[in-house]
Amino acid sequence: MGLQTNGLSLEIVGREITGRPVPGKPRRPAGPYLLGLPALLLSCLLLIPIGVTVVAAFRTPGGFGFGNFAVMTDQGALRAVGNSLLWVLVTFGIVVVGFFLALLSYRLPAVTTFLQPALVIPFAVSVLVSGATFRLLFDPTPERGTVTAVWTRLFGSSPVWLGPGLFWLVLVSAFGWTWLGYVVSLFRAGLDAIPDDVSRALTAEGVRGWRRLRALEIPLLRPIAGVVTLTVVIAAVRVFDLILIVVPGSMQRSADVLGLNWWRATTSGDDPGRTAALGVVLFAIVAAVGLIGVRGLRRRRWAMPVTVVRPDPSLGRSKPRRSVRRFGWLIGLAVALVWIFPAVVLVITALHSPEEAGVRGWWSASGLGFSSFAAAANVGLFRALLSTLIIASAATAVLLVIAVPTAYLVAWGGLPLRVGRTVMAVFVVLAVTPVQMYAAPLRDVIDAAGLAGSRIALALVHAAAGLPFAVLLLRSAFASAPPALVSEALQGPVRQSAVLATVQRTYRPALIAVAVLEFALVWNDFIVGFLVSGPGTTPLSLVLWGEARQFSASSGPVAAAAVVASIVPVVLMLTFWRTVVRGLTTGSRP
Repeated sequence: MGLQTNGLSLEIVGREITGRPVPGKPRRPAGPYLLGLPALLLSCLLLIPIGVTVVAAFRTPGGFGFGNFAVMTDQGALRAVGNSLLWVLVTFGIVVVGFFLALLSYRLPAVTTFLQPALVIPFAVSVLVSGATFRLLFDPTPERGTVTAVWTRLFGSSPVWLGPGLFWLVLVSAFGWTWLGYVVSLFRAGLDAIPDDVSRALTAEGVRGWRRLRALEIPLLRPIAGVVTLTVVIAAVRVFDLILIVVPGSMQRSADVLGLNWWRATTSGDDPGRTAALGVVLFAIVAAVGLIGVRGLRRRRWAMPVTVVRPDPSLGRSKPRRSVRRFGWLIGLAVALVWIFPAVVLVITALHSPEEAGVRGWWSASGLGFSSFAAAANVGLFRALLSTLIIASAATAVLLVIAVPTAYLVAWGGLPLRVGRTVMAVFVVLAVTPVQMYAAPLRDVIDAAGLAGSRIALALVHAAAGLPFAVLLLRSAFASAPPALVSEALQGPVRQSAVLATVQRTYRPALIAVAVLEFALVWNDFIVGFLVSGPGTTPLSLVLWGEARQFSASSGPVAAAAVVASIVPVVLMLTFWRTVVRGLTTGSRP
């Protein structure tokens, strides 16, 4: 075959094809796969114990079958399932309240001035601290309990709030106090992402009130509603320590959820196969909620709309009138004062002596001082602080070092489509797996290795438990990188490192969100340290729970320990909350 152009003649001699055509595939370099090797090894800390639990659940004396699941016919197990489902209903109420509170702060922006920090503080503290705070508020004696004292003054007598049936009010109040700030913040971020020109167009057409809610806010916030509902539902199904600290021991079986029922079965020496079956049932409920949520989110493109072009500040939302702003400040201040009131009760109770805190309420002026803090220090508070700091820092560092390259591998590492989907599915399942699925086998292995009470072992377990969520969040941030940015980075001489460095620098909110949430989660953890490592590591939550077992006599030291335990996560959350919300929602910064 000859070619001629611009006076240049080329002659190409072909060769006759022999044999059949062979379909080829592009070569995939093996180097990027090494980025996922540390994550695979760390995930084995969970995958292998989960496999052991599943096998134990289906193993019967006659082979394999469903015989162990007969434990679900037990009256206590059925009650625990019903209570777990009741918690799911509670979360829907919290999501609805949070949505309308976010809508109020969006329509009256001045509300956010005082409301935002008041809502963030409860989300930063541990569930144990929330439970201790609401137990102080609802103490059955009018001399100590705020709610009881007010009710008695208004109606002459008061019901026993921590008695049969009414303890649910205390539990739900403490749970809602903890999670409402998270719900409001994410919905508010979604409302802020609505383009101003769309809002102005609907306003110009006279679409207001309920019509505007149905036509604009609700459809655009469905992805955020899915994320929020999924997160809070999983937290509600896993609720464990809140019941232990709020409900008196004689009535705890009435409040049992599946996770707590599993713990009672393991401590009472029940058959390992039957306890494993309880763990599998709990996992099935949580996994079903998780998979339904993820499937729904995928259909609705669960990531929020990312603003690629910065909006013109001159075209932003118009400022409300001064009178409207003042009205918003008043509403925000009123709600913030109500919301922060339980934290105020906790702090002032801690400033009373143990003797005064045991007989009088926080409003008493006698016995003020720091003796309750001294009493808390005598039971190992500062040693627990140091231990918790080491564990949380080590777990966060290990998590970031392993999660960042793994998320990059899943997002841009060139994994085959099926492998990438399988990896993501495994991480989704692991992200919602309850601790009860791997606690018992993992604890046996740690004990056999002589690592019981080891801080490093507990930090690795925390890192493994946090890895799936971190990879999912960072992968979403990396995958939302503008194609032009990635193409430019790929053309560089060191392609992989250039892409990784670029996305790390540009998508810092997601990295900060992962680091802050992991540190706060480990700092506030109770269940992993309680079920896996035991008291040898002395995390703060275990010290707090140990003191709270004699709550009436030790309410002052318990409040002091709760205040000290809450300082670090509260400061951390208040400092980085806006960045954390941006990392949780958009996953990137335009």
